[in-house]
Amino acid sequence: MNRRYALSALILLTMSLGALPENSKAASEEENGSGASNVDIDYIENKEYYDQLARQRDLEIAEREKREQEQGLARASAYYTIPVTYNKQAYKNFCGPASGRQALSFHNVKSKSKEALQTQEHFGVTIGVLPEKGPTKSTDLSNGLNKYKNVYGFSSTPYIVGSIIDSNDPQKTFISRIIDSLKNEKTAPILLTETEWIEQYKGTNFRHYVTISGYKESNKTLRVVDPNHHTKYTGTGTYWTTIGIATDTTREGKGIAKAVYKADGANPAMIW
Repeated sequence: MNRRYALSALILLTMSLGALPENSKAASEEENGSGASNVDIDYIENKEYYDQLARQRDLEIAEREKREQEQGLARASAYYTIPVTYNKQAYKNFCGPASGRQALSFHNVKSKSKEALQTQEHFGVTIGVLPEKGPTKSTDLSNGLNKYKNVYGFSSTPYIVGSIIDSNDPQKTFISRIIDSLKNEKTAPILLTETEWIEQYKGTNFRHYVTISGYKESNKTLRVVDPNHHTKYTGTGTYWTTIGIATDTTREGKGIAKAVYKADGANPAMIW
């Protein structure tokens, strides 16, 4: 069993017995105030179901990529963007609700809906996160987004969660999911990250959700729409950042792929 899942299973067992030390429980839930959970109980209890959804979509992506290669469609100059509106998180634990609202802004524009976007607070209630109380879990975030699939017309490509740490090729899995989502304008991917590995954060770490709105093959970067209220790291909230290597083991190596890989585990790090 993966070390991270084994640890999370132990945490859940201890919690069920009511014996988890209060400081350990706070650390697992609040992530030092970041609002992104270590443990997604729904994912752990239904891991095979969620992983099967991810495997099926990964297979569909691989088939599309194979057809494109056979047709001689090169990816060397690939550049894809989608419109995502920046939404600074209103509370310290609201990176999940803010990232979700950012993703919905894409579907709002694409569908040309006349429905106004709900507030962060409203979407927070939808996914079970209240101001200054409680962290976001990835399955709650994907399920919350999918409540709008009929309103904004993405019922044929609903959001699912996925891990990359169990993949045979985490780097390829990560990039293929991002490209497929953006190129075909299916979803606005949301990533759970450990920000110390993102260049813009200069070593400062939060467990933190962000939304992706662009991919550029020429310099291997992603465009990030980052709701972090600590704007000294994020500037205007939208920036291009290096993808890097997901499995890099050095302290010097940076990149958002590594940030996702490091954050991944019992709370799956990709919602796409």
